[in-house]
Amino acid sequence: MSKSIQQKMHEQHVVWQRDHEAWLADIDQWKKQLQGILANLSEVEIALRDALDAIEAHADAVWDNQQRLRAHELAISEEARLGANKTDKEWAAAHSKQASRHERLAEAHERIKKHHHSVIAAAERLLNKISKPL
Repeated sequence: MSKSIQQKMHEQHVVWQRDHEAWLADIDQWKKQLQGILANLSEVEIALRDALDAIEAHADAVWDNQQRLRAHELAISEEARLGANKTDKEWAAAHSKQASRHERLAEAHERIKKHHHSVIAAAERLLNKISKPL
């Protein structure tokens, strides 16, 4: 016994109704997920502003280190100009301290650089992804 056209259409309508119900359940879940993300955007903004503040502090530390280096180099150059070609223990200690400071700054810079690149890459991927039409 073969099904009538009306029966086949009715069966197809039942399948379509199940599809609609599943799709609406998906949509409800997606809306809840997006609402949760939107609620956390303020935390993302705070984290990005903190990162910007940290970069500003790092820039200040680089500038400070640069000024110390210039002063150190000036003093050593003046000593050499005066013909005192041997640096005393105080200058050697100051140089060692400067070298240590520079090394810590270099390590901090690399840490910041890696973190910054990963954050920017993730943000750009997200922005590119969400800007595409659905």
